[in-house]
Amino acid sequence: MADECDTYAEIALSQEVYNKANNKFTVNTLVAYGTTEGNYDYQGNSWQGLTGANGSAWDGQRLSLREAWAGYEMPSGAQIWAGKRFYQRKDIHIMDFYYLNNSGNGFGVENIDVGVGSASVALIKHQVNNGTAGSHLDTNSYKLDARWNGIPLWTDATLDVALIYAWQNLSQAQKDNGMKANNGFLGMLEWTQGNFFGGFNKFVFQYGHDALDGVGTVQGGNHAGDNVIPYGEKGNGYRFIDWGVIEQPSWNLGYAILASHKNAFDENGTEGGANWTHPTGNDYAVVIRPAYKWSDFTSTVLEFGYTNQTNTGWNGWATNYKDRVKATKLTLAQQWTPGSHFWARPSIRVFASWLSGDLNNKAKTGLEDNHQVTLGAQVEAWW
Repeated sequence: MADECDTYAEIALSQEVYNKANNKFTVNTLVAYGTTEGNYDYQGNSWQGLTGANGSAWDGQRLSLREAWAGYEMPSGAQIWAGKRFYQRKDIHIMDFYYLNNSGNGFGVENIDVGVGSASVALIKHQVNNGTAGSHLDTNSYKLDARWNGIPLWTDATLDVALIYAWQNLSQAQKDNGMKANNGFLGMLEWTQGNFFGGFNKFVFQYGHDALDGVGTVQGGNHAGDNVIPYGEKGNGYRFIDWGVIEQPSWNLGYAILASHKNAFDENGTEGGANWTHPTGNDYAVVIRPAYKWSDFTSTVLEFGYTNQTNTGWNGWATNYKDRVKATKLTLAQQWTPGSHFWARPSIRVFASWLSGDLNNKAKTGLEDNHQVTLGAQVEAWW
């Protein structure tokens, strides 16, 4: 349950425009709109590379065409696609955290039956224009993405494998400024255990190298595979994730545990030389959300979140202030849903949250360890 001051919506429209002998053509779009509440800019860059109140739909007050692509599904089930899309994303819903998200404009073939699971291959472009000519904030990268999904292991268990290789194209102005192109790769293994106490459990290992070493942070590794380090940084990062949902007749539980580490150097081997990206350090985070079901339509939810990360200056703190920074959140909510299971939506909630720690609004309060209580109401819906 997020304490966020915005309203955000997405509308996905898809249409099958042709179907003959199981040869299907579809056109798919997704439009997003976000409002700015009190000019509160809390999420920064979008994957389209737009920022500010007139930029990303996450920042507000504008429409954004997030997806526009067409697909041709063959009788075998394999699909050829081209356009702009969210590509096979993987996320932890209760954290709004995408631990794999290689999205953008591209072309690919997916769901190829290989006898043991299915394979997918795509080439996706990611471009960001945030700076002046020659700035390291501008990126123009291509990513070759290979997936092998649904590999059977044992009863109710499968393995997904992903490998992404990214390479950069520098502008002449960037080359004139002495920048060097930065390539890298990201690998992931995800073991899914179904029928896990009525729900599921996923265990994930990720490793990133050079341009994709951002996977070695918890928060900085959000949208891993999408965030390409644009210049000169050498290093590696790895992350372990365990998350899932337990569903029982009178209660349920959502949970996530993350641990990551990153070693970062510039092209000359200087540790932390590219320090705007979050250099050498480690992050830990945990979120648990138990709920007691009073009926099929109402439940009481308790959510606990905690993060502990190396202090590098990346999170807005002076690098010499303290070695680590922490934050804690505790939320109590009463919610009403059409059904008692964890994923029942829409969910109408009234909540009270207690927030504490180094990362809690120090810039505004000036307090080293600030405590706050917030009260609110929230609706989360999809259909």
